[in-house]
Amino acid sequence: MRNLTWTAKILNYRQTQLLLKIQGVHRMPHAPNRPTTTHKLCAMALTAFCFMIAATTASVSAGEDATFRWNEATPGELLLSYGEQPVLQYQYAFDTSNDETTHNTYKVYHHLFGPGTGTLLTKGPGGLYTHHRGLYIGWNKTETDGKSYDFWHCANGAHLRHEKIIEQEGNENHGSMTTEIHWNDADGNAVIIEERKVTITPHTIDGAPAWQVDWQTTLHGQKPEIKLHGDRQHAGFQYRAAQSVADSNGARYIRPEGFPEQPEAFEVDDSGDPPRHINLGWTAMTSEIEGKRYTVEYFEDPTSPKPRLFSERPYGRFGAYFPTMLMQDEPLTLHYRLIVTTGDTPKREEIQDRYDEFVAEVKK
Repeated sequence: MRNLTWTAKILNYRQTQLLLKIQGVHRMPHAPNRPTTTHKLCAMALTAFCFMIAATTASVSAGEDATFRWNEATPGELLLSYGEQPVLQYQYAFDTSNDETTHNTYKVYHHLFGPGTGTLLTKGPGGLYTHHRGLYIGWNKTETDGKSYDFWHCANGAHLRHEKIIEQEGNENHGSMTTEIHWNDADGNAVIIEERKVTITPHTIDGAPAWQVDWQTTLHGQKPEIKLHGDRQHAGFQYRAAQSVADSNGARYIRPEGFPEQPEAFEVDDSGDPPRHINLGWTAMTSEIEGKRYTVEYFEDPTSPKPRLFSERPYGRFGAYFPTMLMQDEPLTLHYRLIVTTGDTPKREEIQDRYDEFVAEVKK
């Protein structure tokens, strides 16, 4: 029975991917450039089959085998599961065989799934702003030696490419992976080498399952001096919710005491001295996806360079960035934490308490 349930979960995830393909929102990196009628009919038939099998279980849970495991279900995608439940997917394919696959694989990012549901919470290629993909980091203005590279939109041949897995772990307590990613110019030469570690830990908050996502990035400059800058809309570590959130403009926000209390996105530019909406420490976005409410709490290391300019959008992209200099002999390490919950939106005081715990851990 466990194997049947596990199969249902994997097929349920594949069903989501197929539906996105049919809608033209997301295509797997190795998919044909222009699907034929036969391809579409096959995909629709397989999708219907997936619905039938997935219907055998009403919801996704960790199950009896509450252990984190990594599985490469598709080349270029590493899926982390917790028992029967998909949790995180590392998207690292790099395929320049045609324009479409190049576009779909020009950056490395992570998909995130809902705790207790297995619902895909983040967006891949396509949809509103195709370069917004899951959990990702970059600066649209990365300048050195008189040249500028856009590692946000990955324009003019700039791209992020997975090089190797440094460490990979999964047990009953957490799942984690450390990888080396090269931020390359159009000729494939590394401007920055990133060491990225992402760790998922399960929690229970107010009786409901939750994920703690710890993201640590260390940037190693490959030039004597590199200027990292841009603007709050196109740089830093950011989260992009699924396309359905954009379709509804349904993202709403919670902020620390002393910052705007409006639930709608507080949309500002970088003007002013100092500019508005900076150094919040944390923010949170809540939205509905497939009939359930999810909240993503975003915590930033208070020791990161200042000013830290926060960005919010009603379509579900939010995060923060800062301008800084990256020196070749001084790697830059950044720490972030996301807390992802299902159900009622957490209160500001509860989020503040969790942020304070994060800050205490970082300072140890």
